[in-house]
Amino acid sequence: MSKLTRAAALALGSVALATVLTAPPAHAQEATAAEAAACTFYANNPYKSGSKTVAARAGSSGCPTNWTFNVYLESSRWWGWARDSHVRWVGSSARTLSAGCAGTHEHRLRIVGDNGLWTSSKSSSEVTLHC
Repeated sequence: MSKLTRAAALALGSVALATVLTAPPAHAQEATAAEAAACTFYANNPYKSGSKTVAARAGSSGCPTNWTFNVYLESSRWWGWARDSHVRWVGSSARTLSAGCAGTHEHRLRIVGDNGLWTSSKSSSEVTLHC
């Protein structure tokens, strides 16, 4: 075996060994999948709260503390969606977001959950509000 071939074989062996040592064990992956199945979350439709305020509620339940949630209350603009309010939490919780509103715009609530292995999101319906 040439020196070059031997060096390549050693390098590939090291990569394979490092992959085996750093990959989570199968039972840990199964537990994470079970936790993910038990973790549920929702984003309710925005509604007008008072004459110049829009609000909406989002929540998560059955989620362990390795889940992080970011929730965005957004309104439509000519260039896309503006983030009017944001909240973040870890695990299970429920929050109501609110923001000032003016004119007529579509509003939506988005929740994005991440546990380090999976990222998942849900959005409410887009609701047109006249403020």
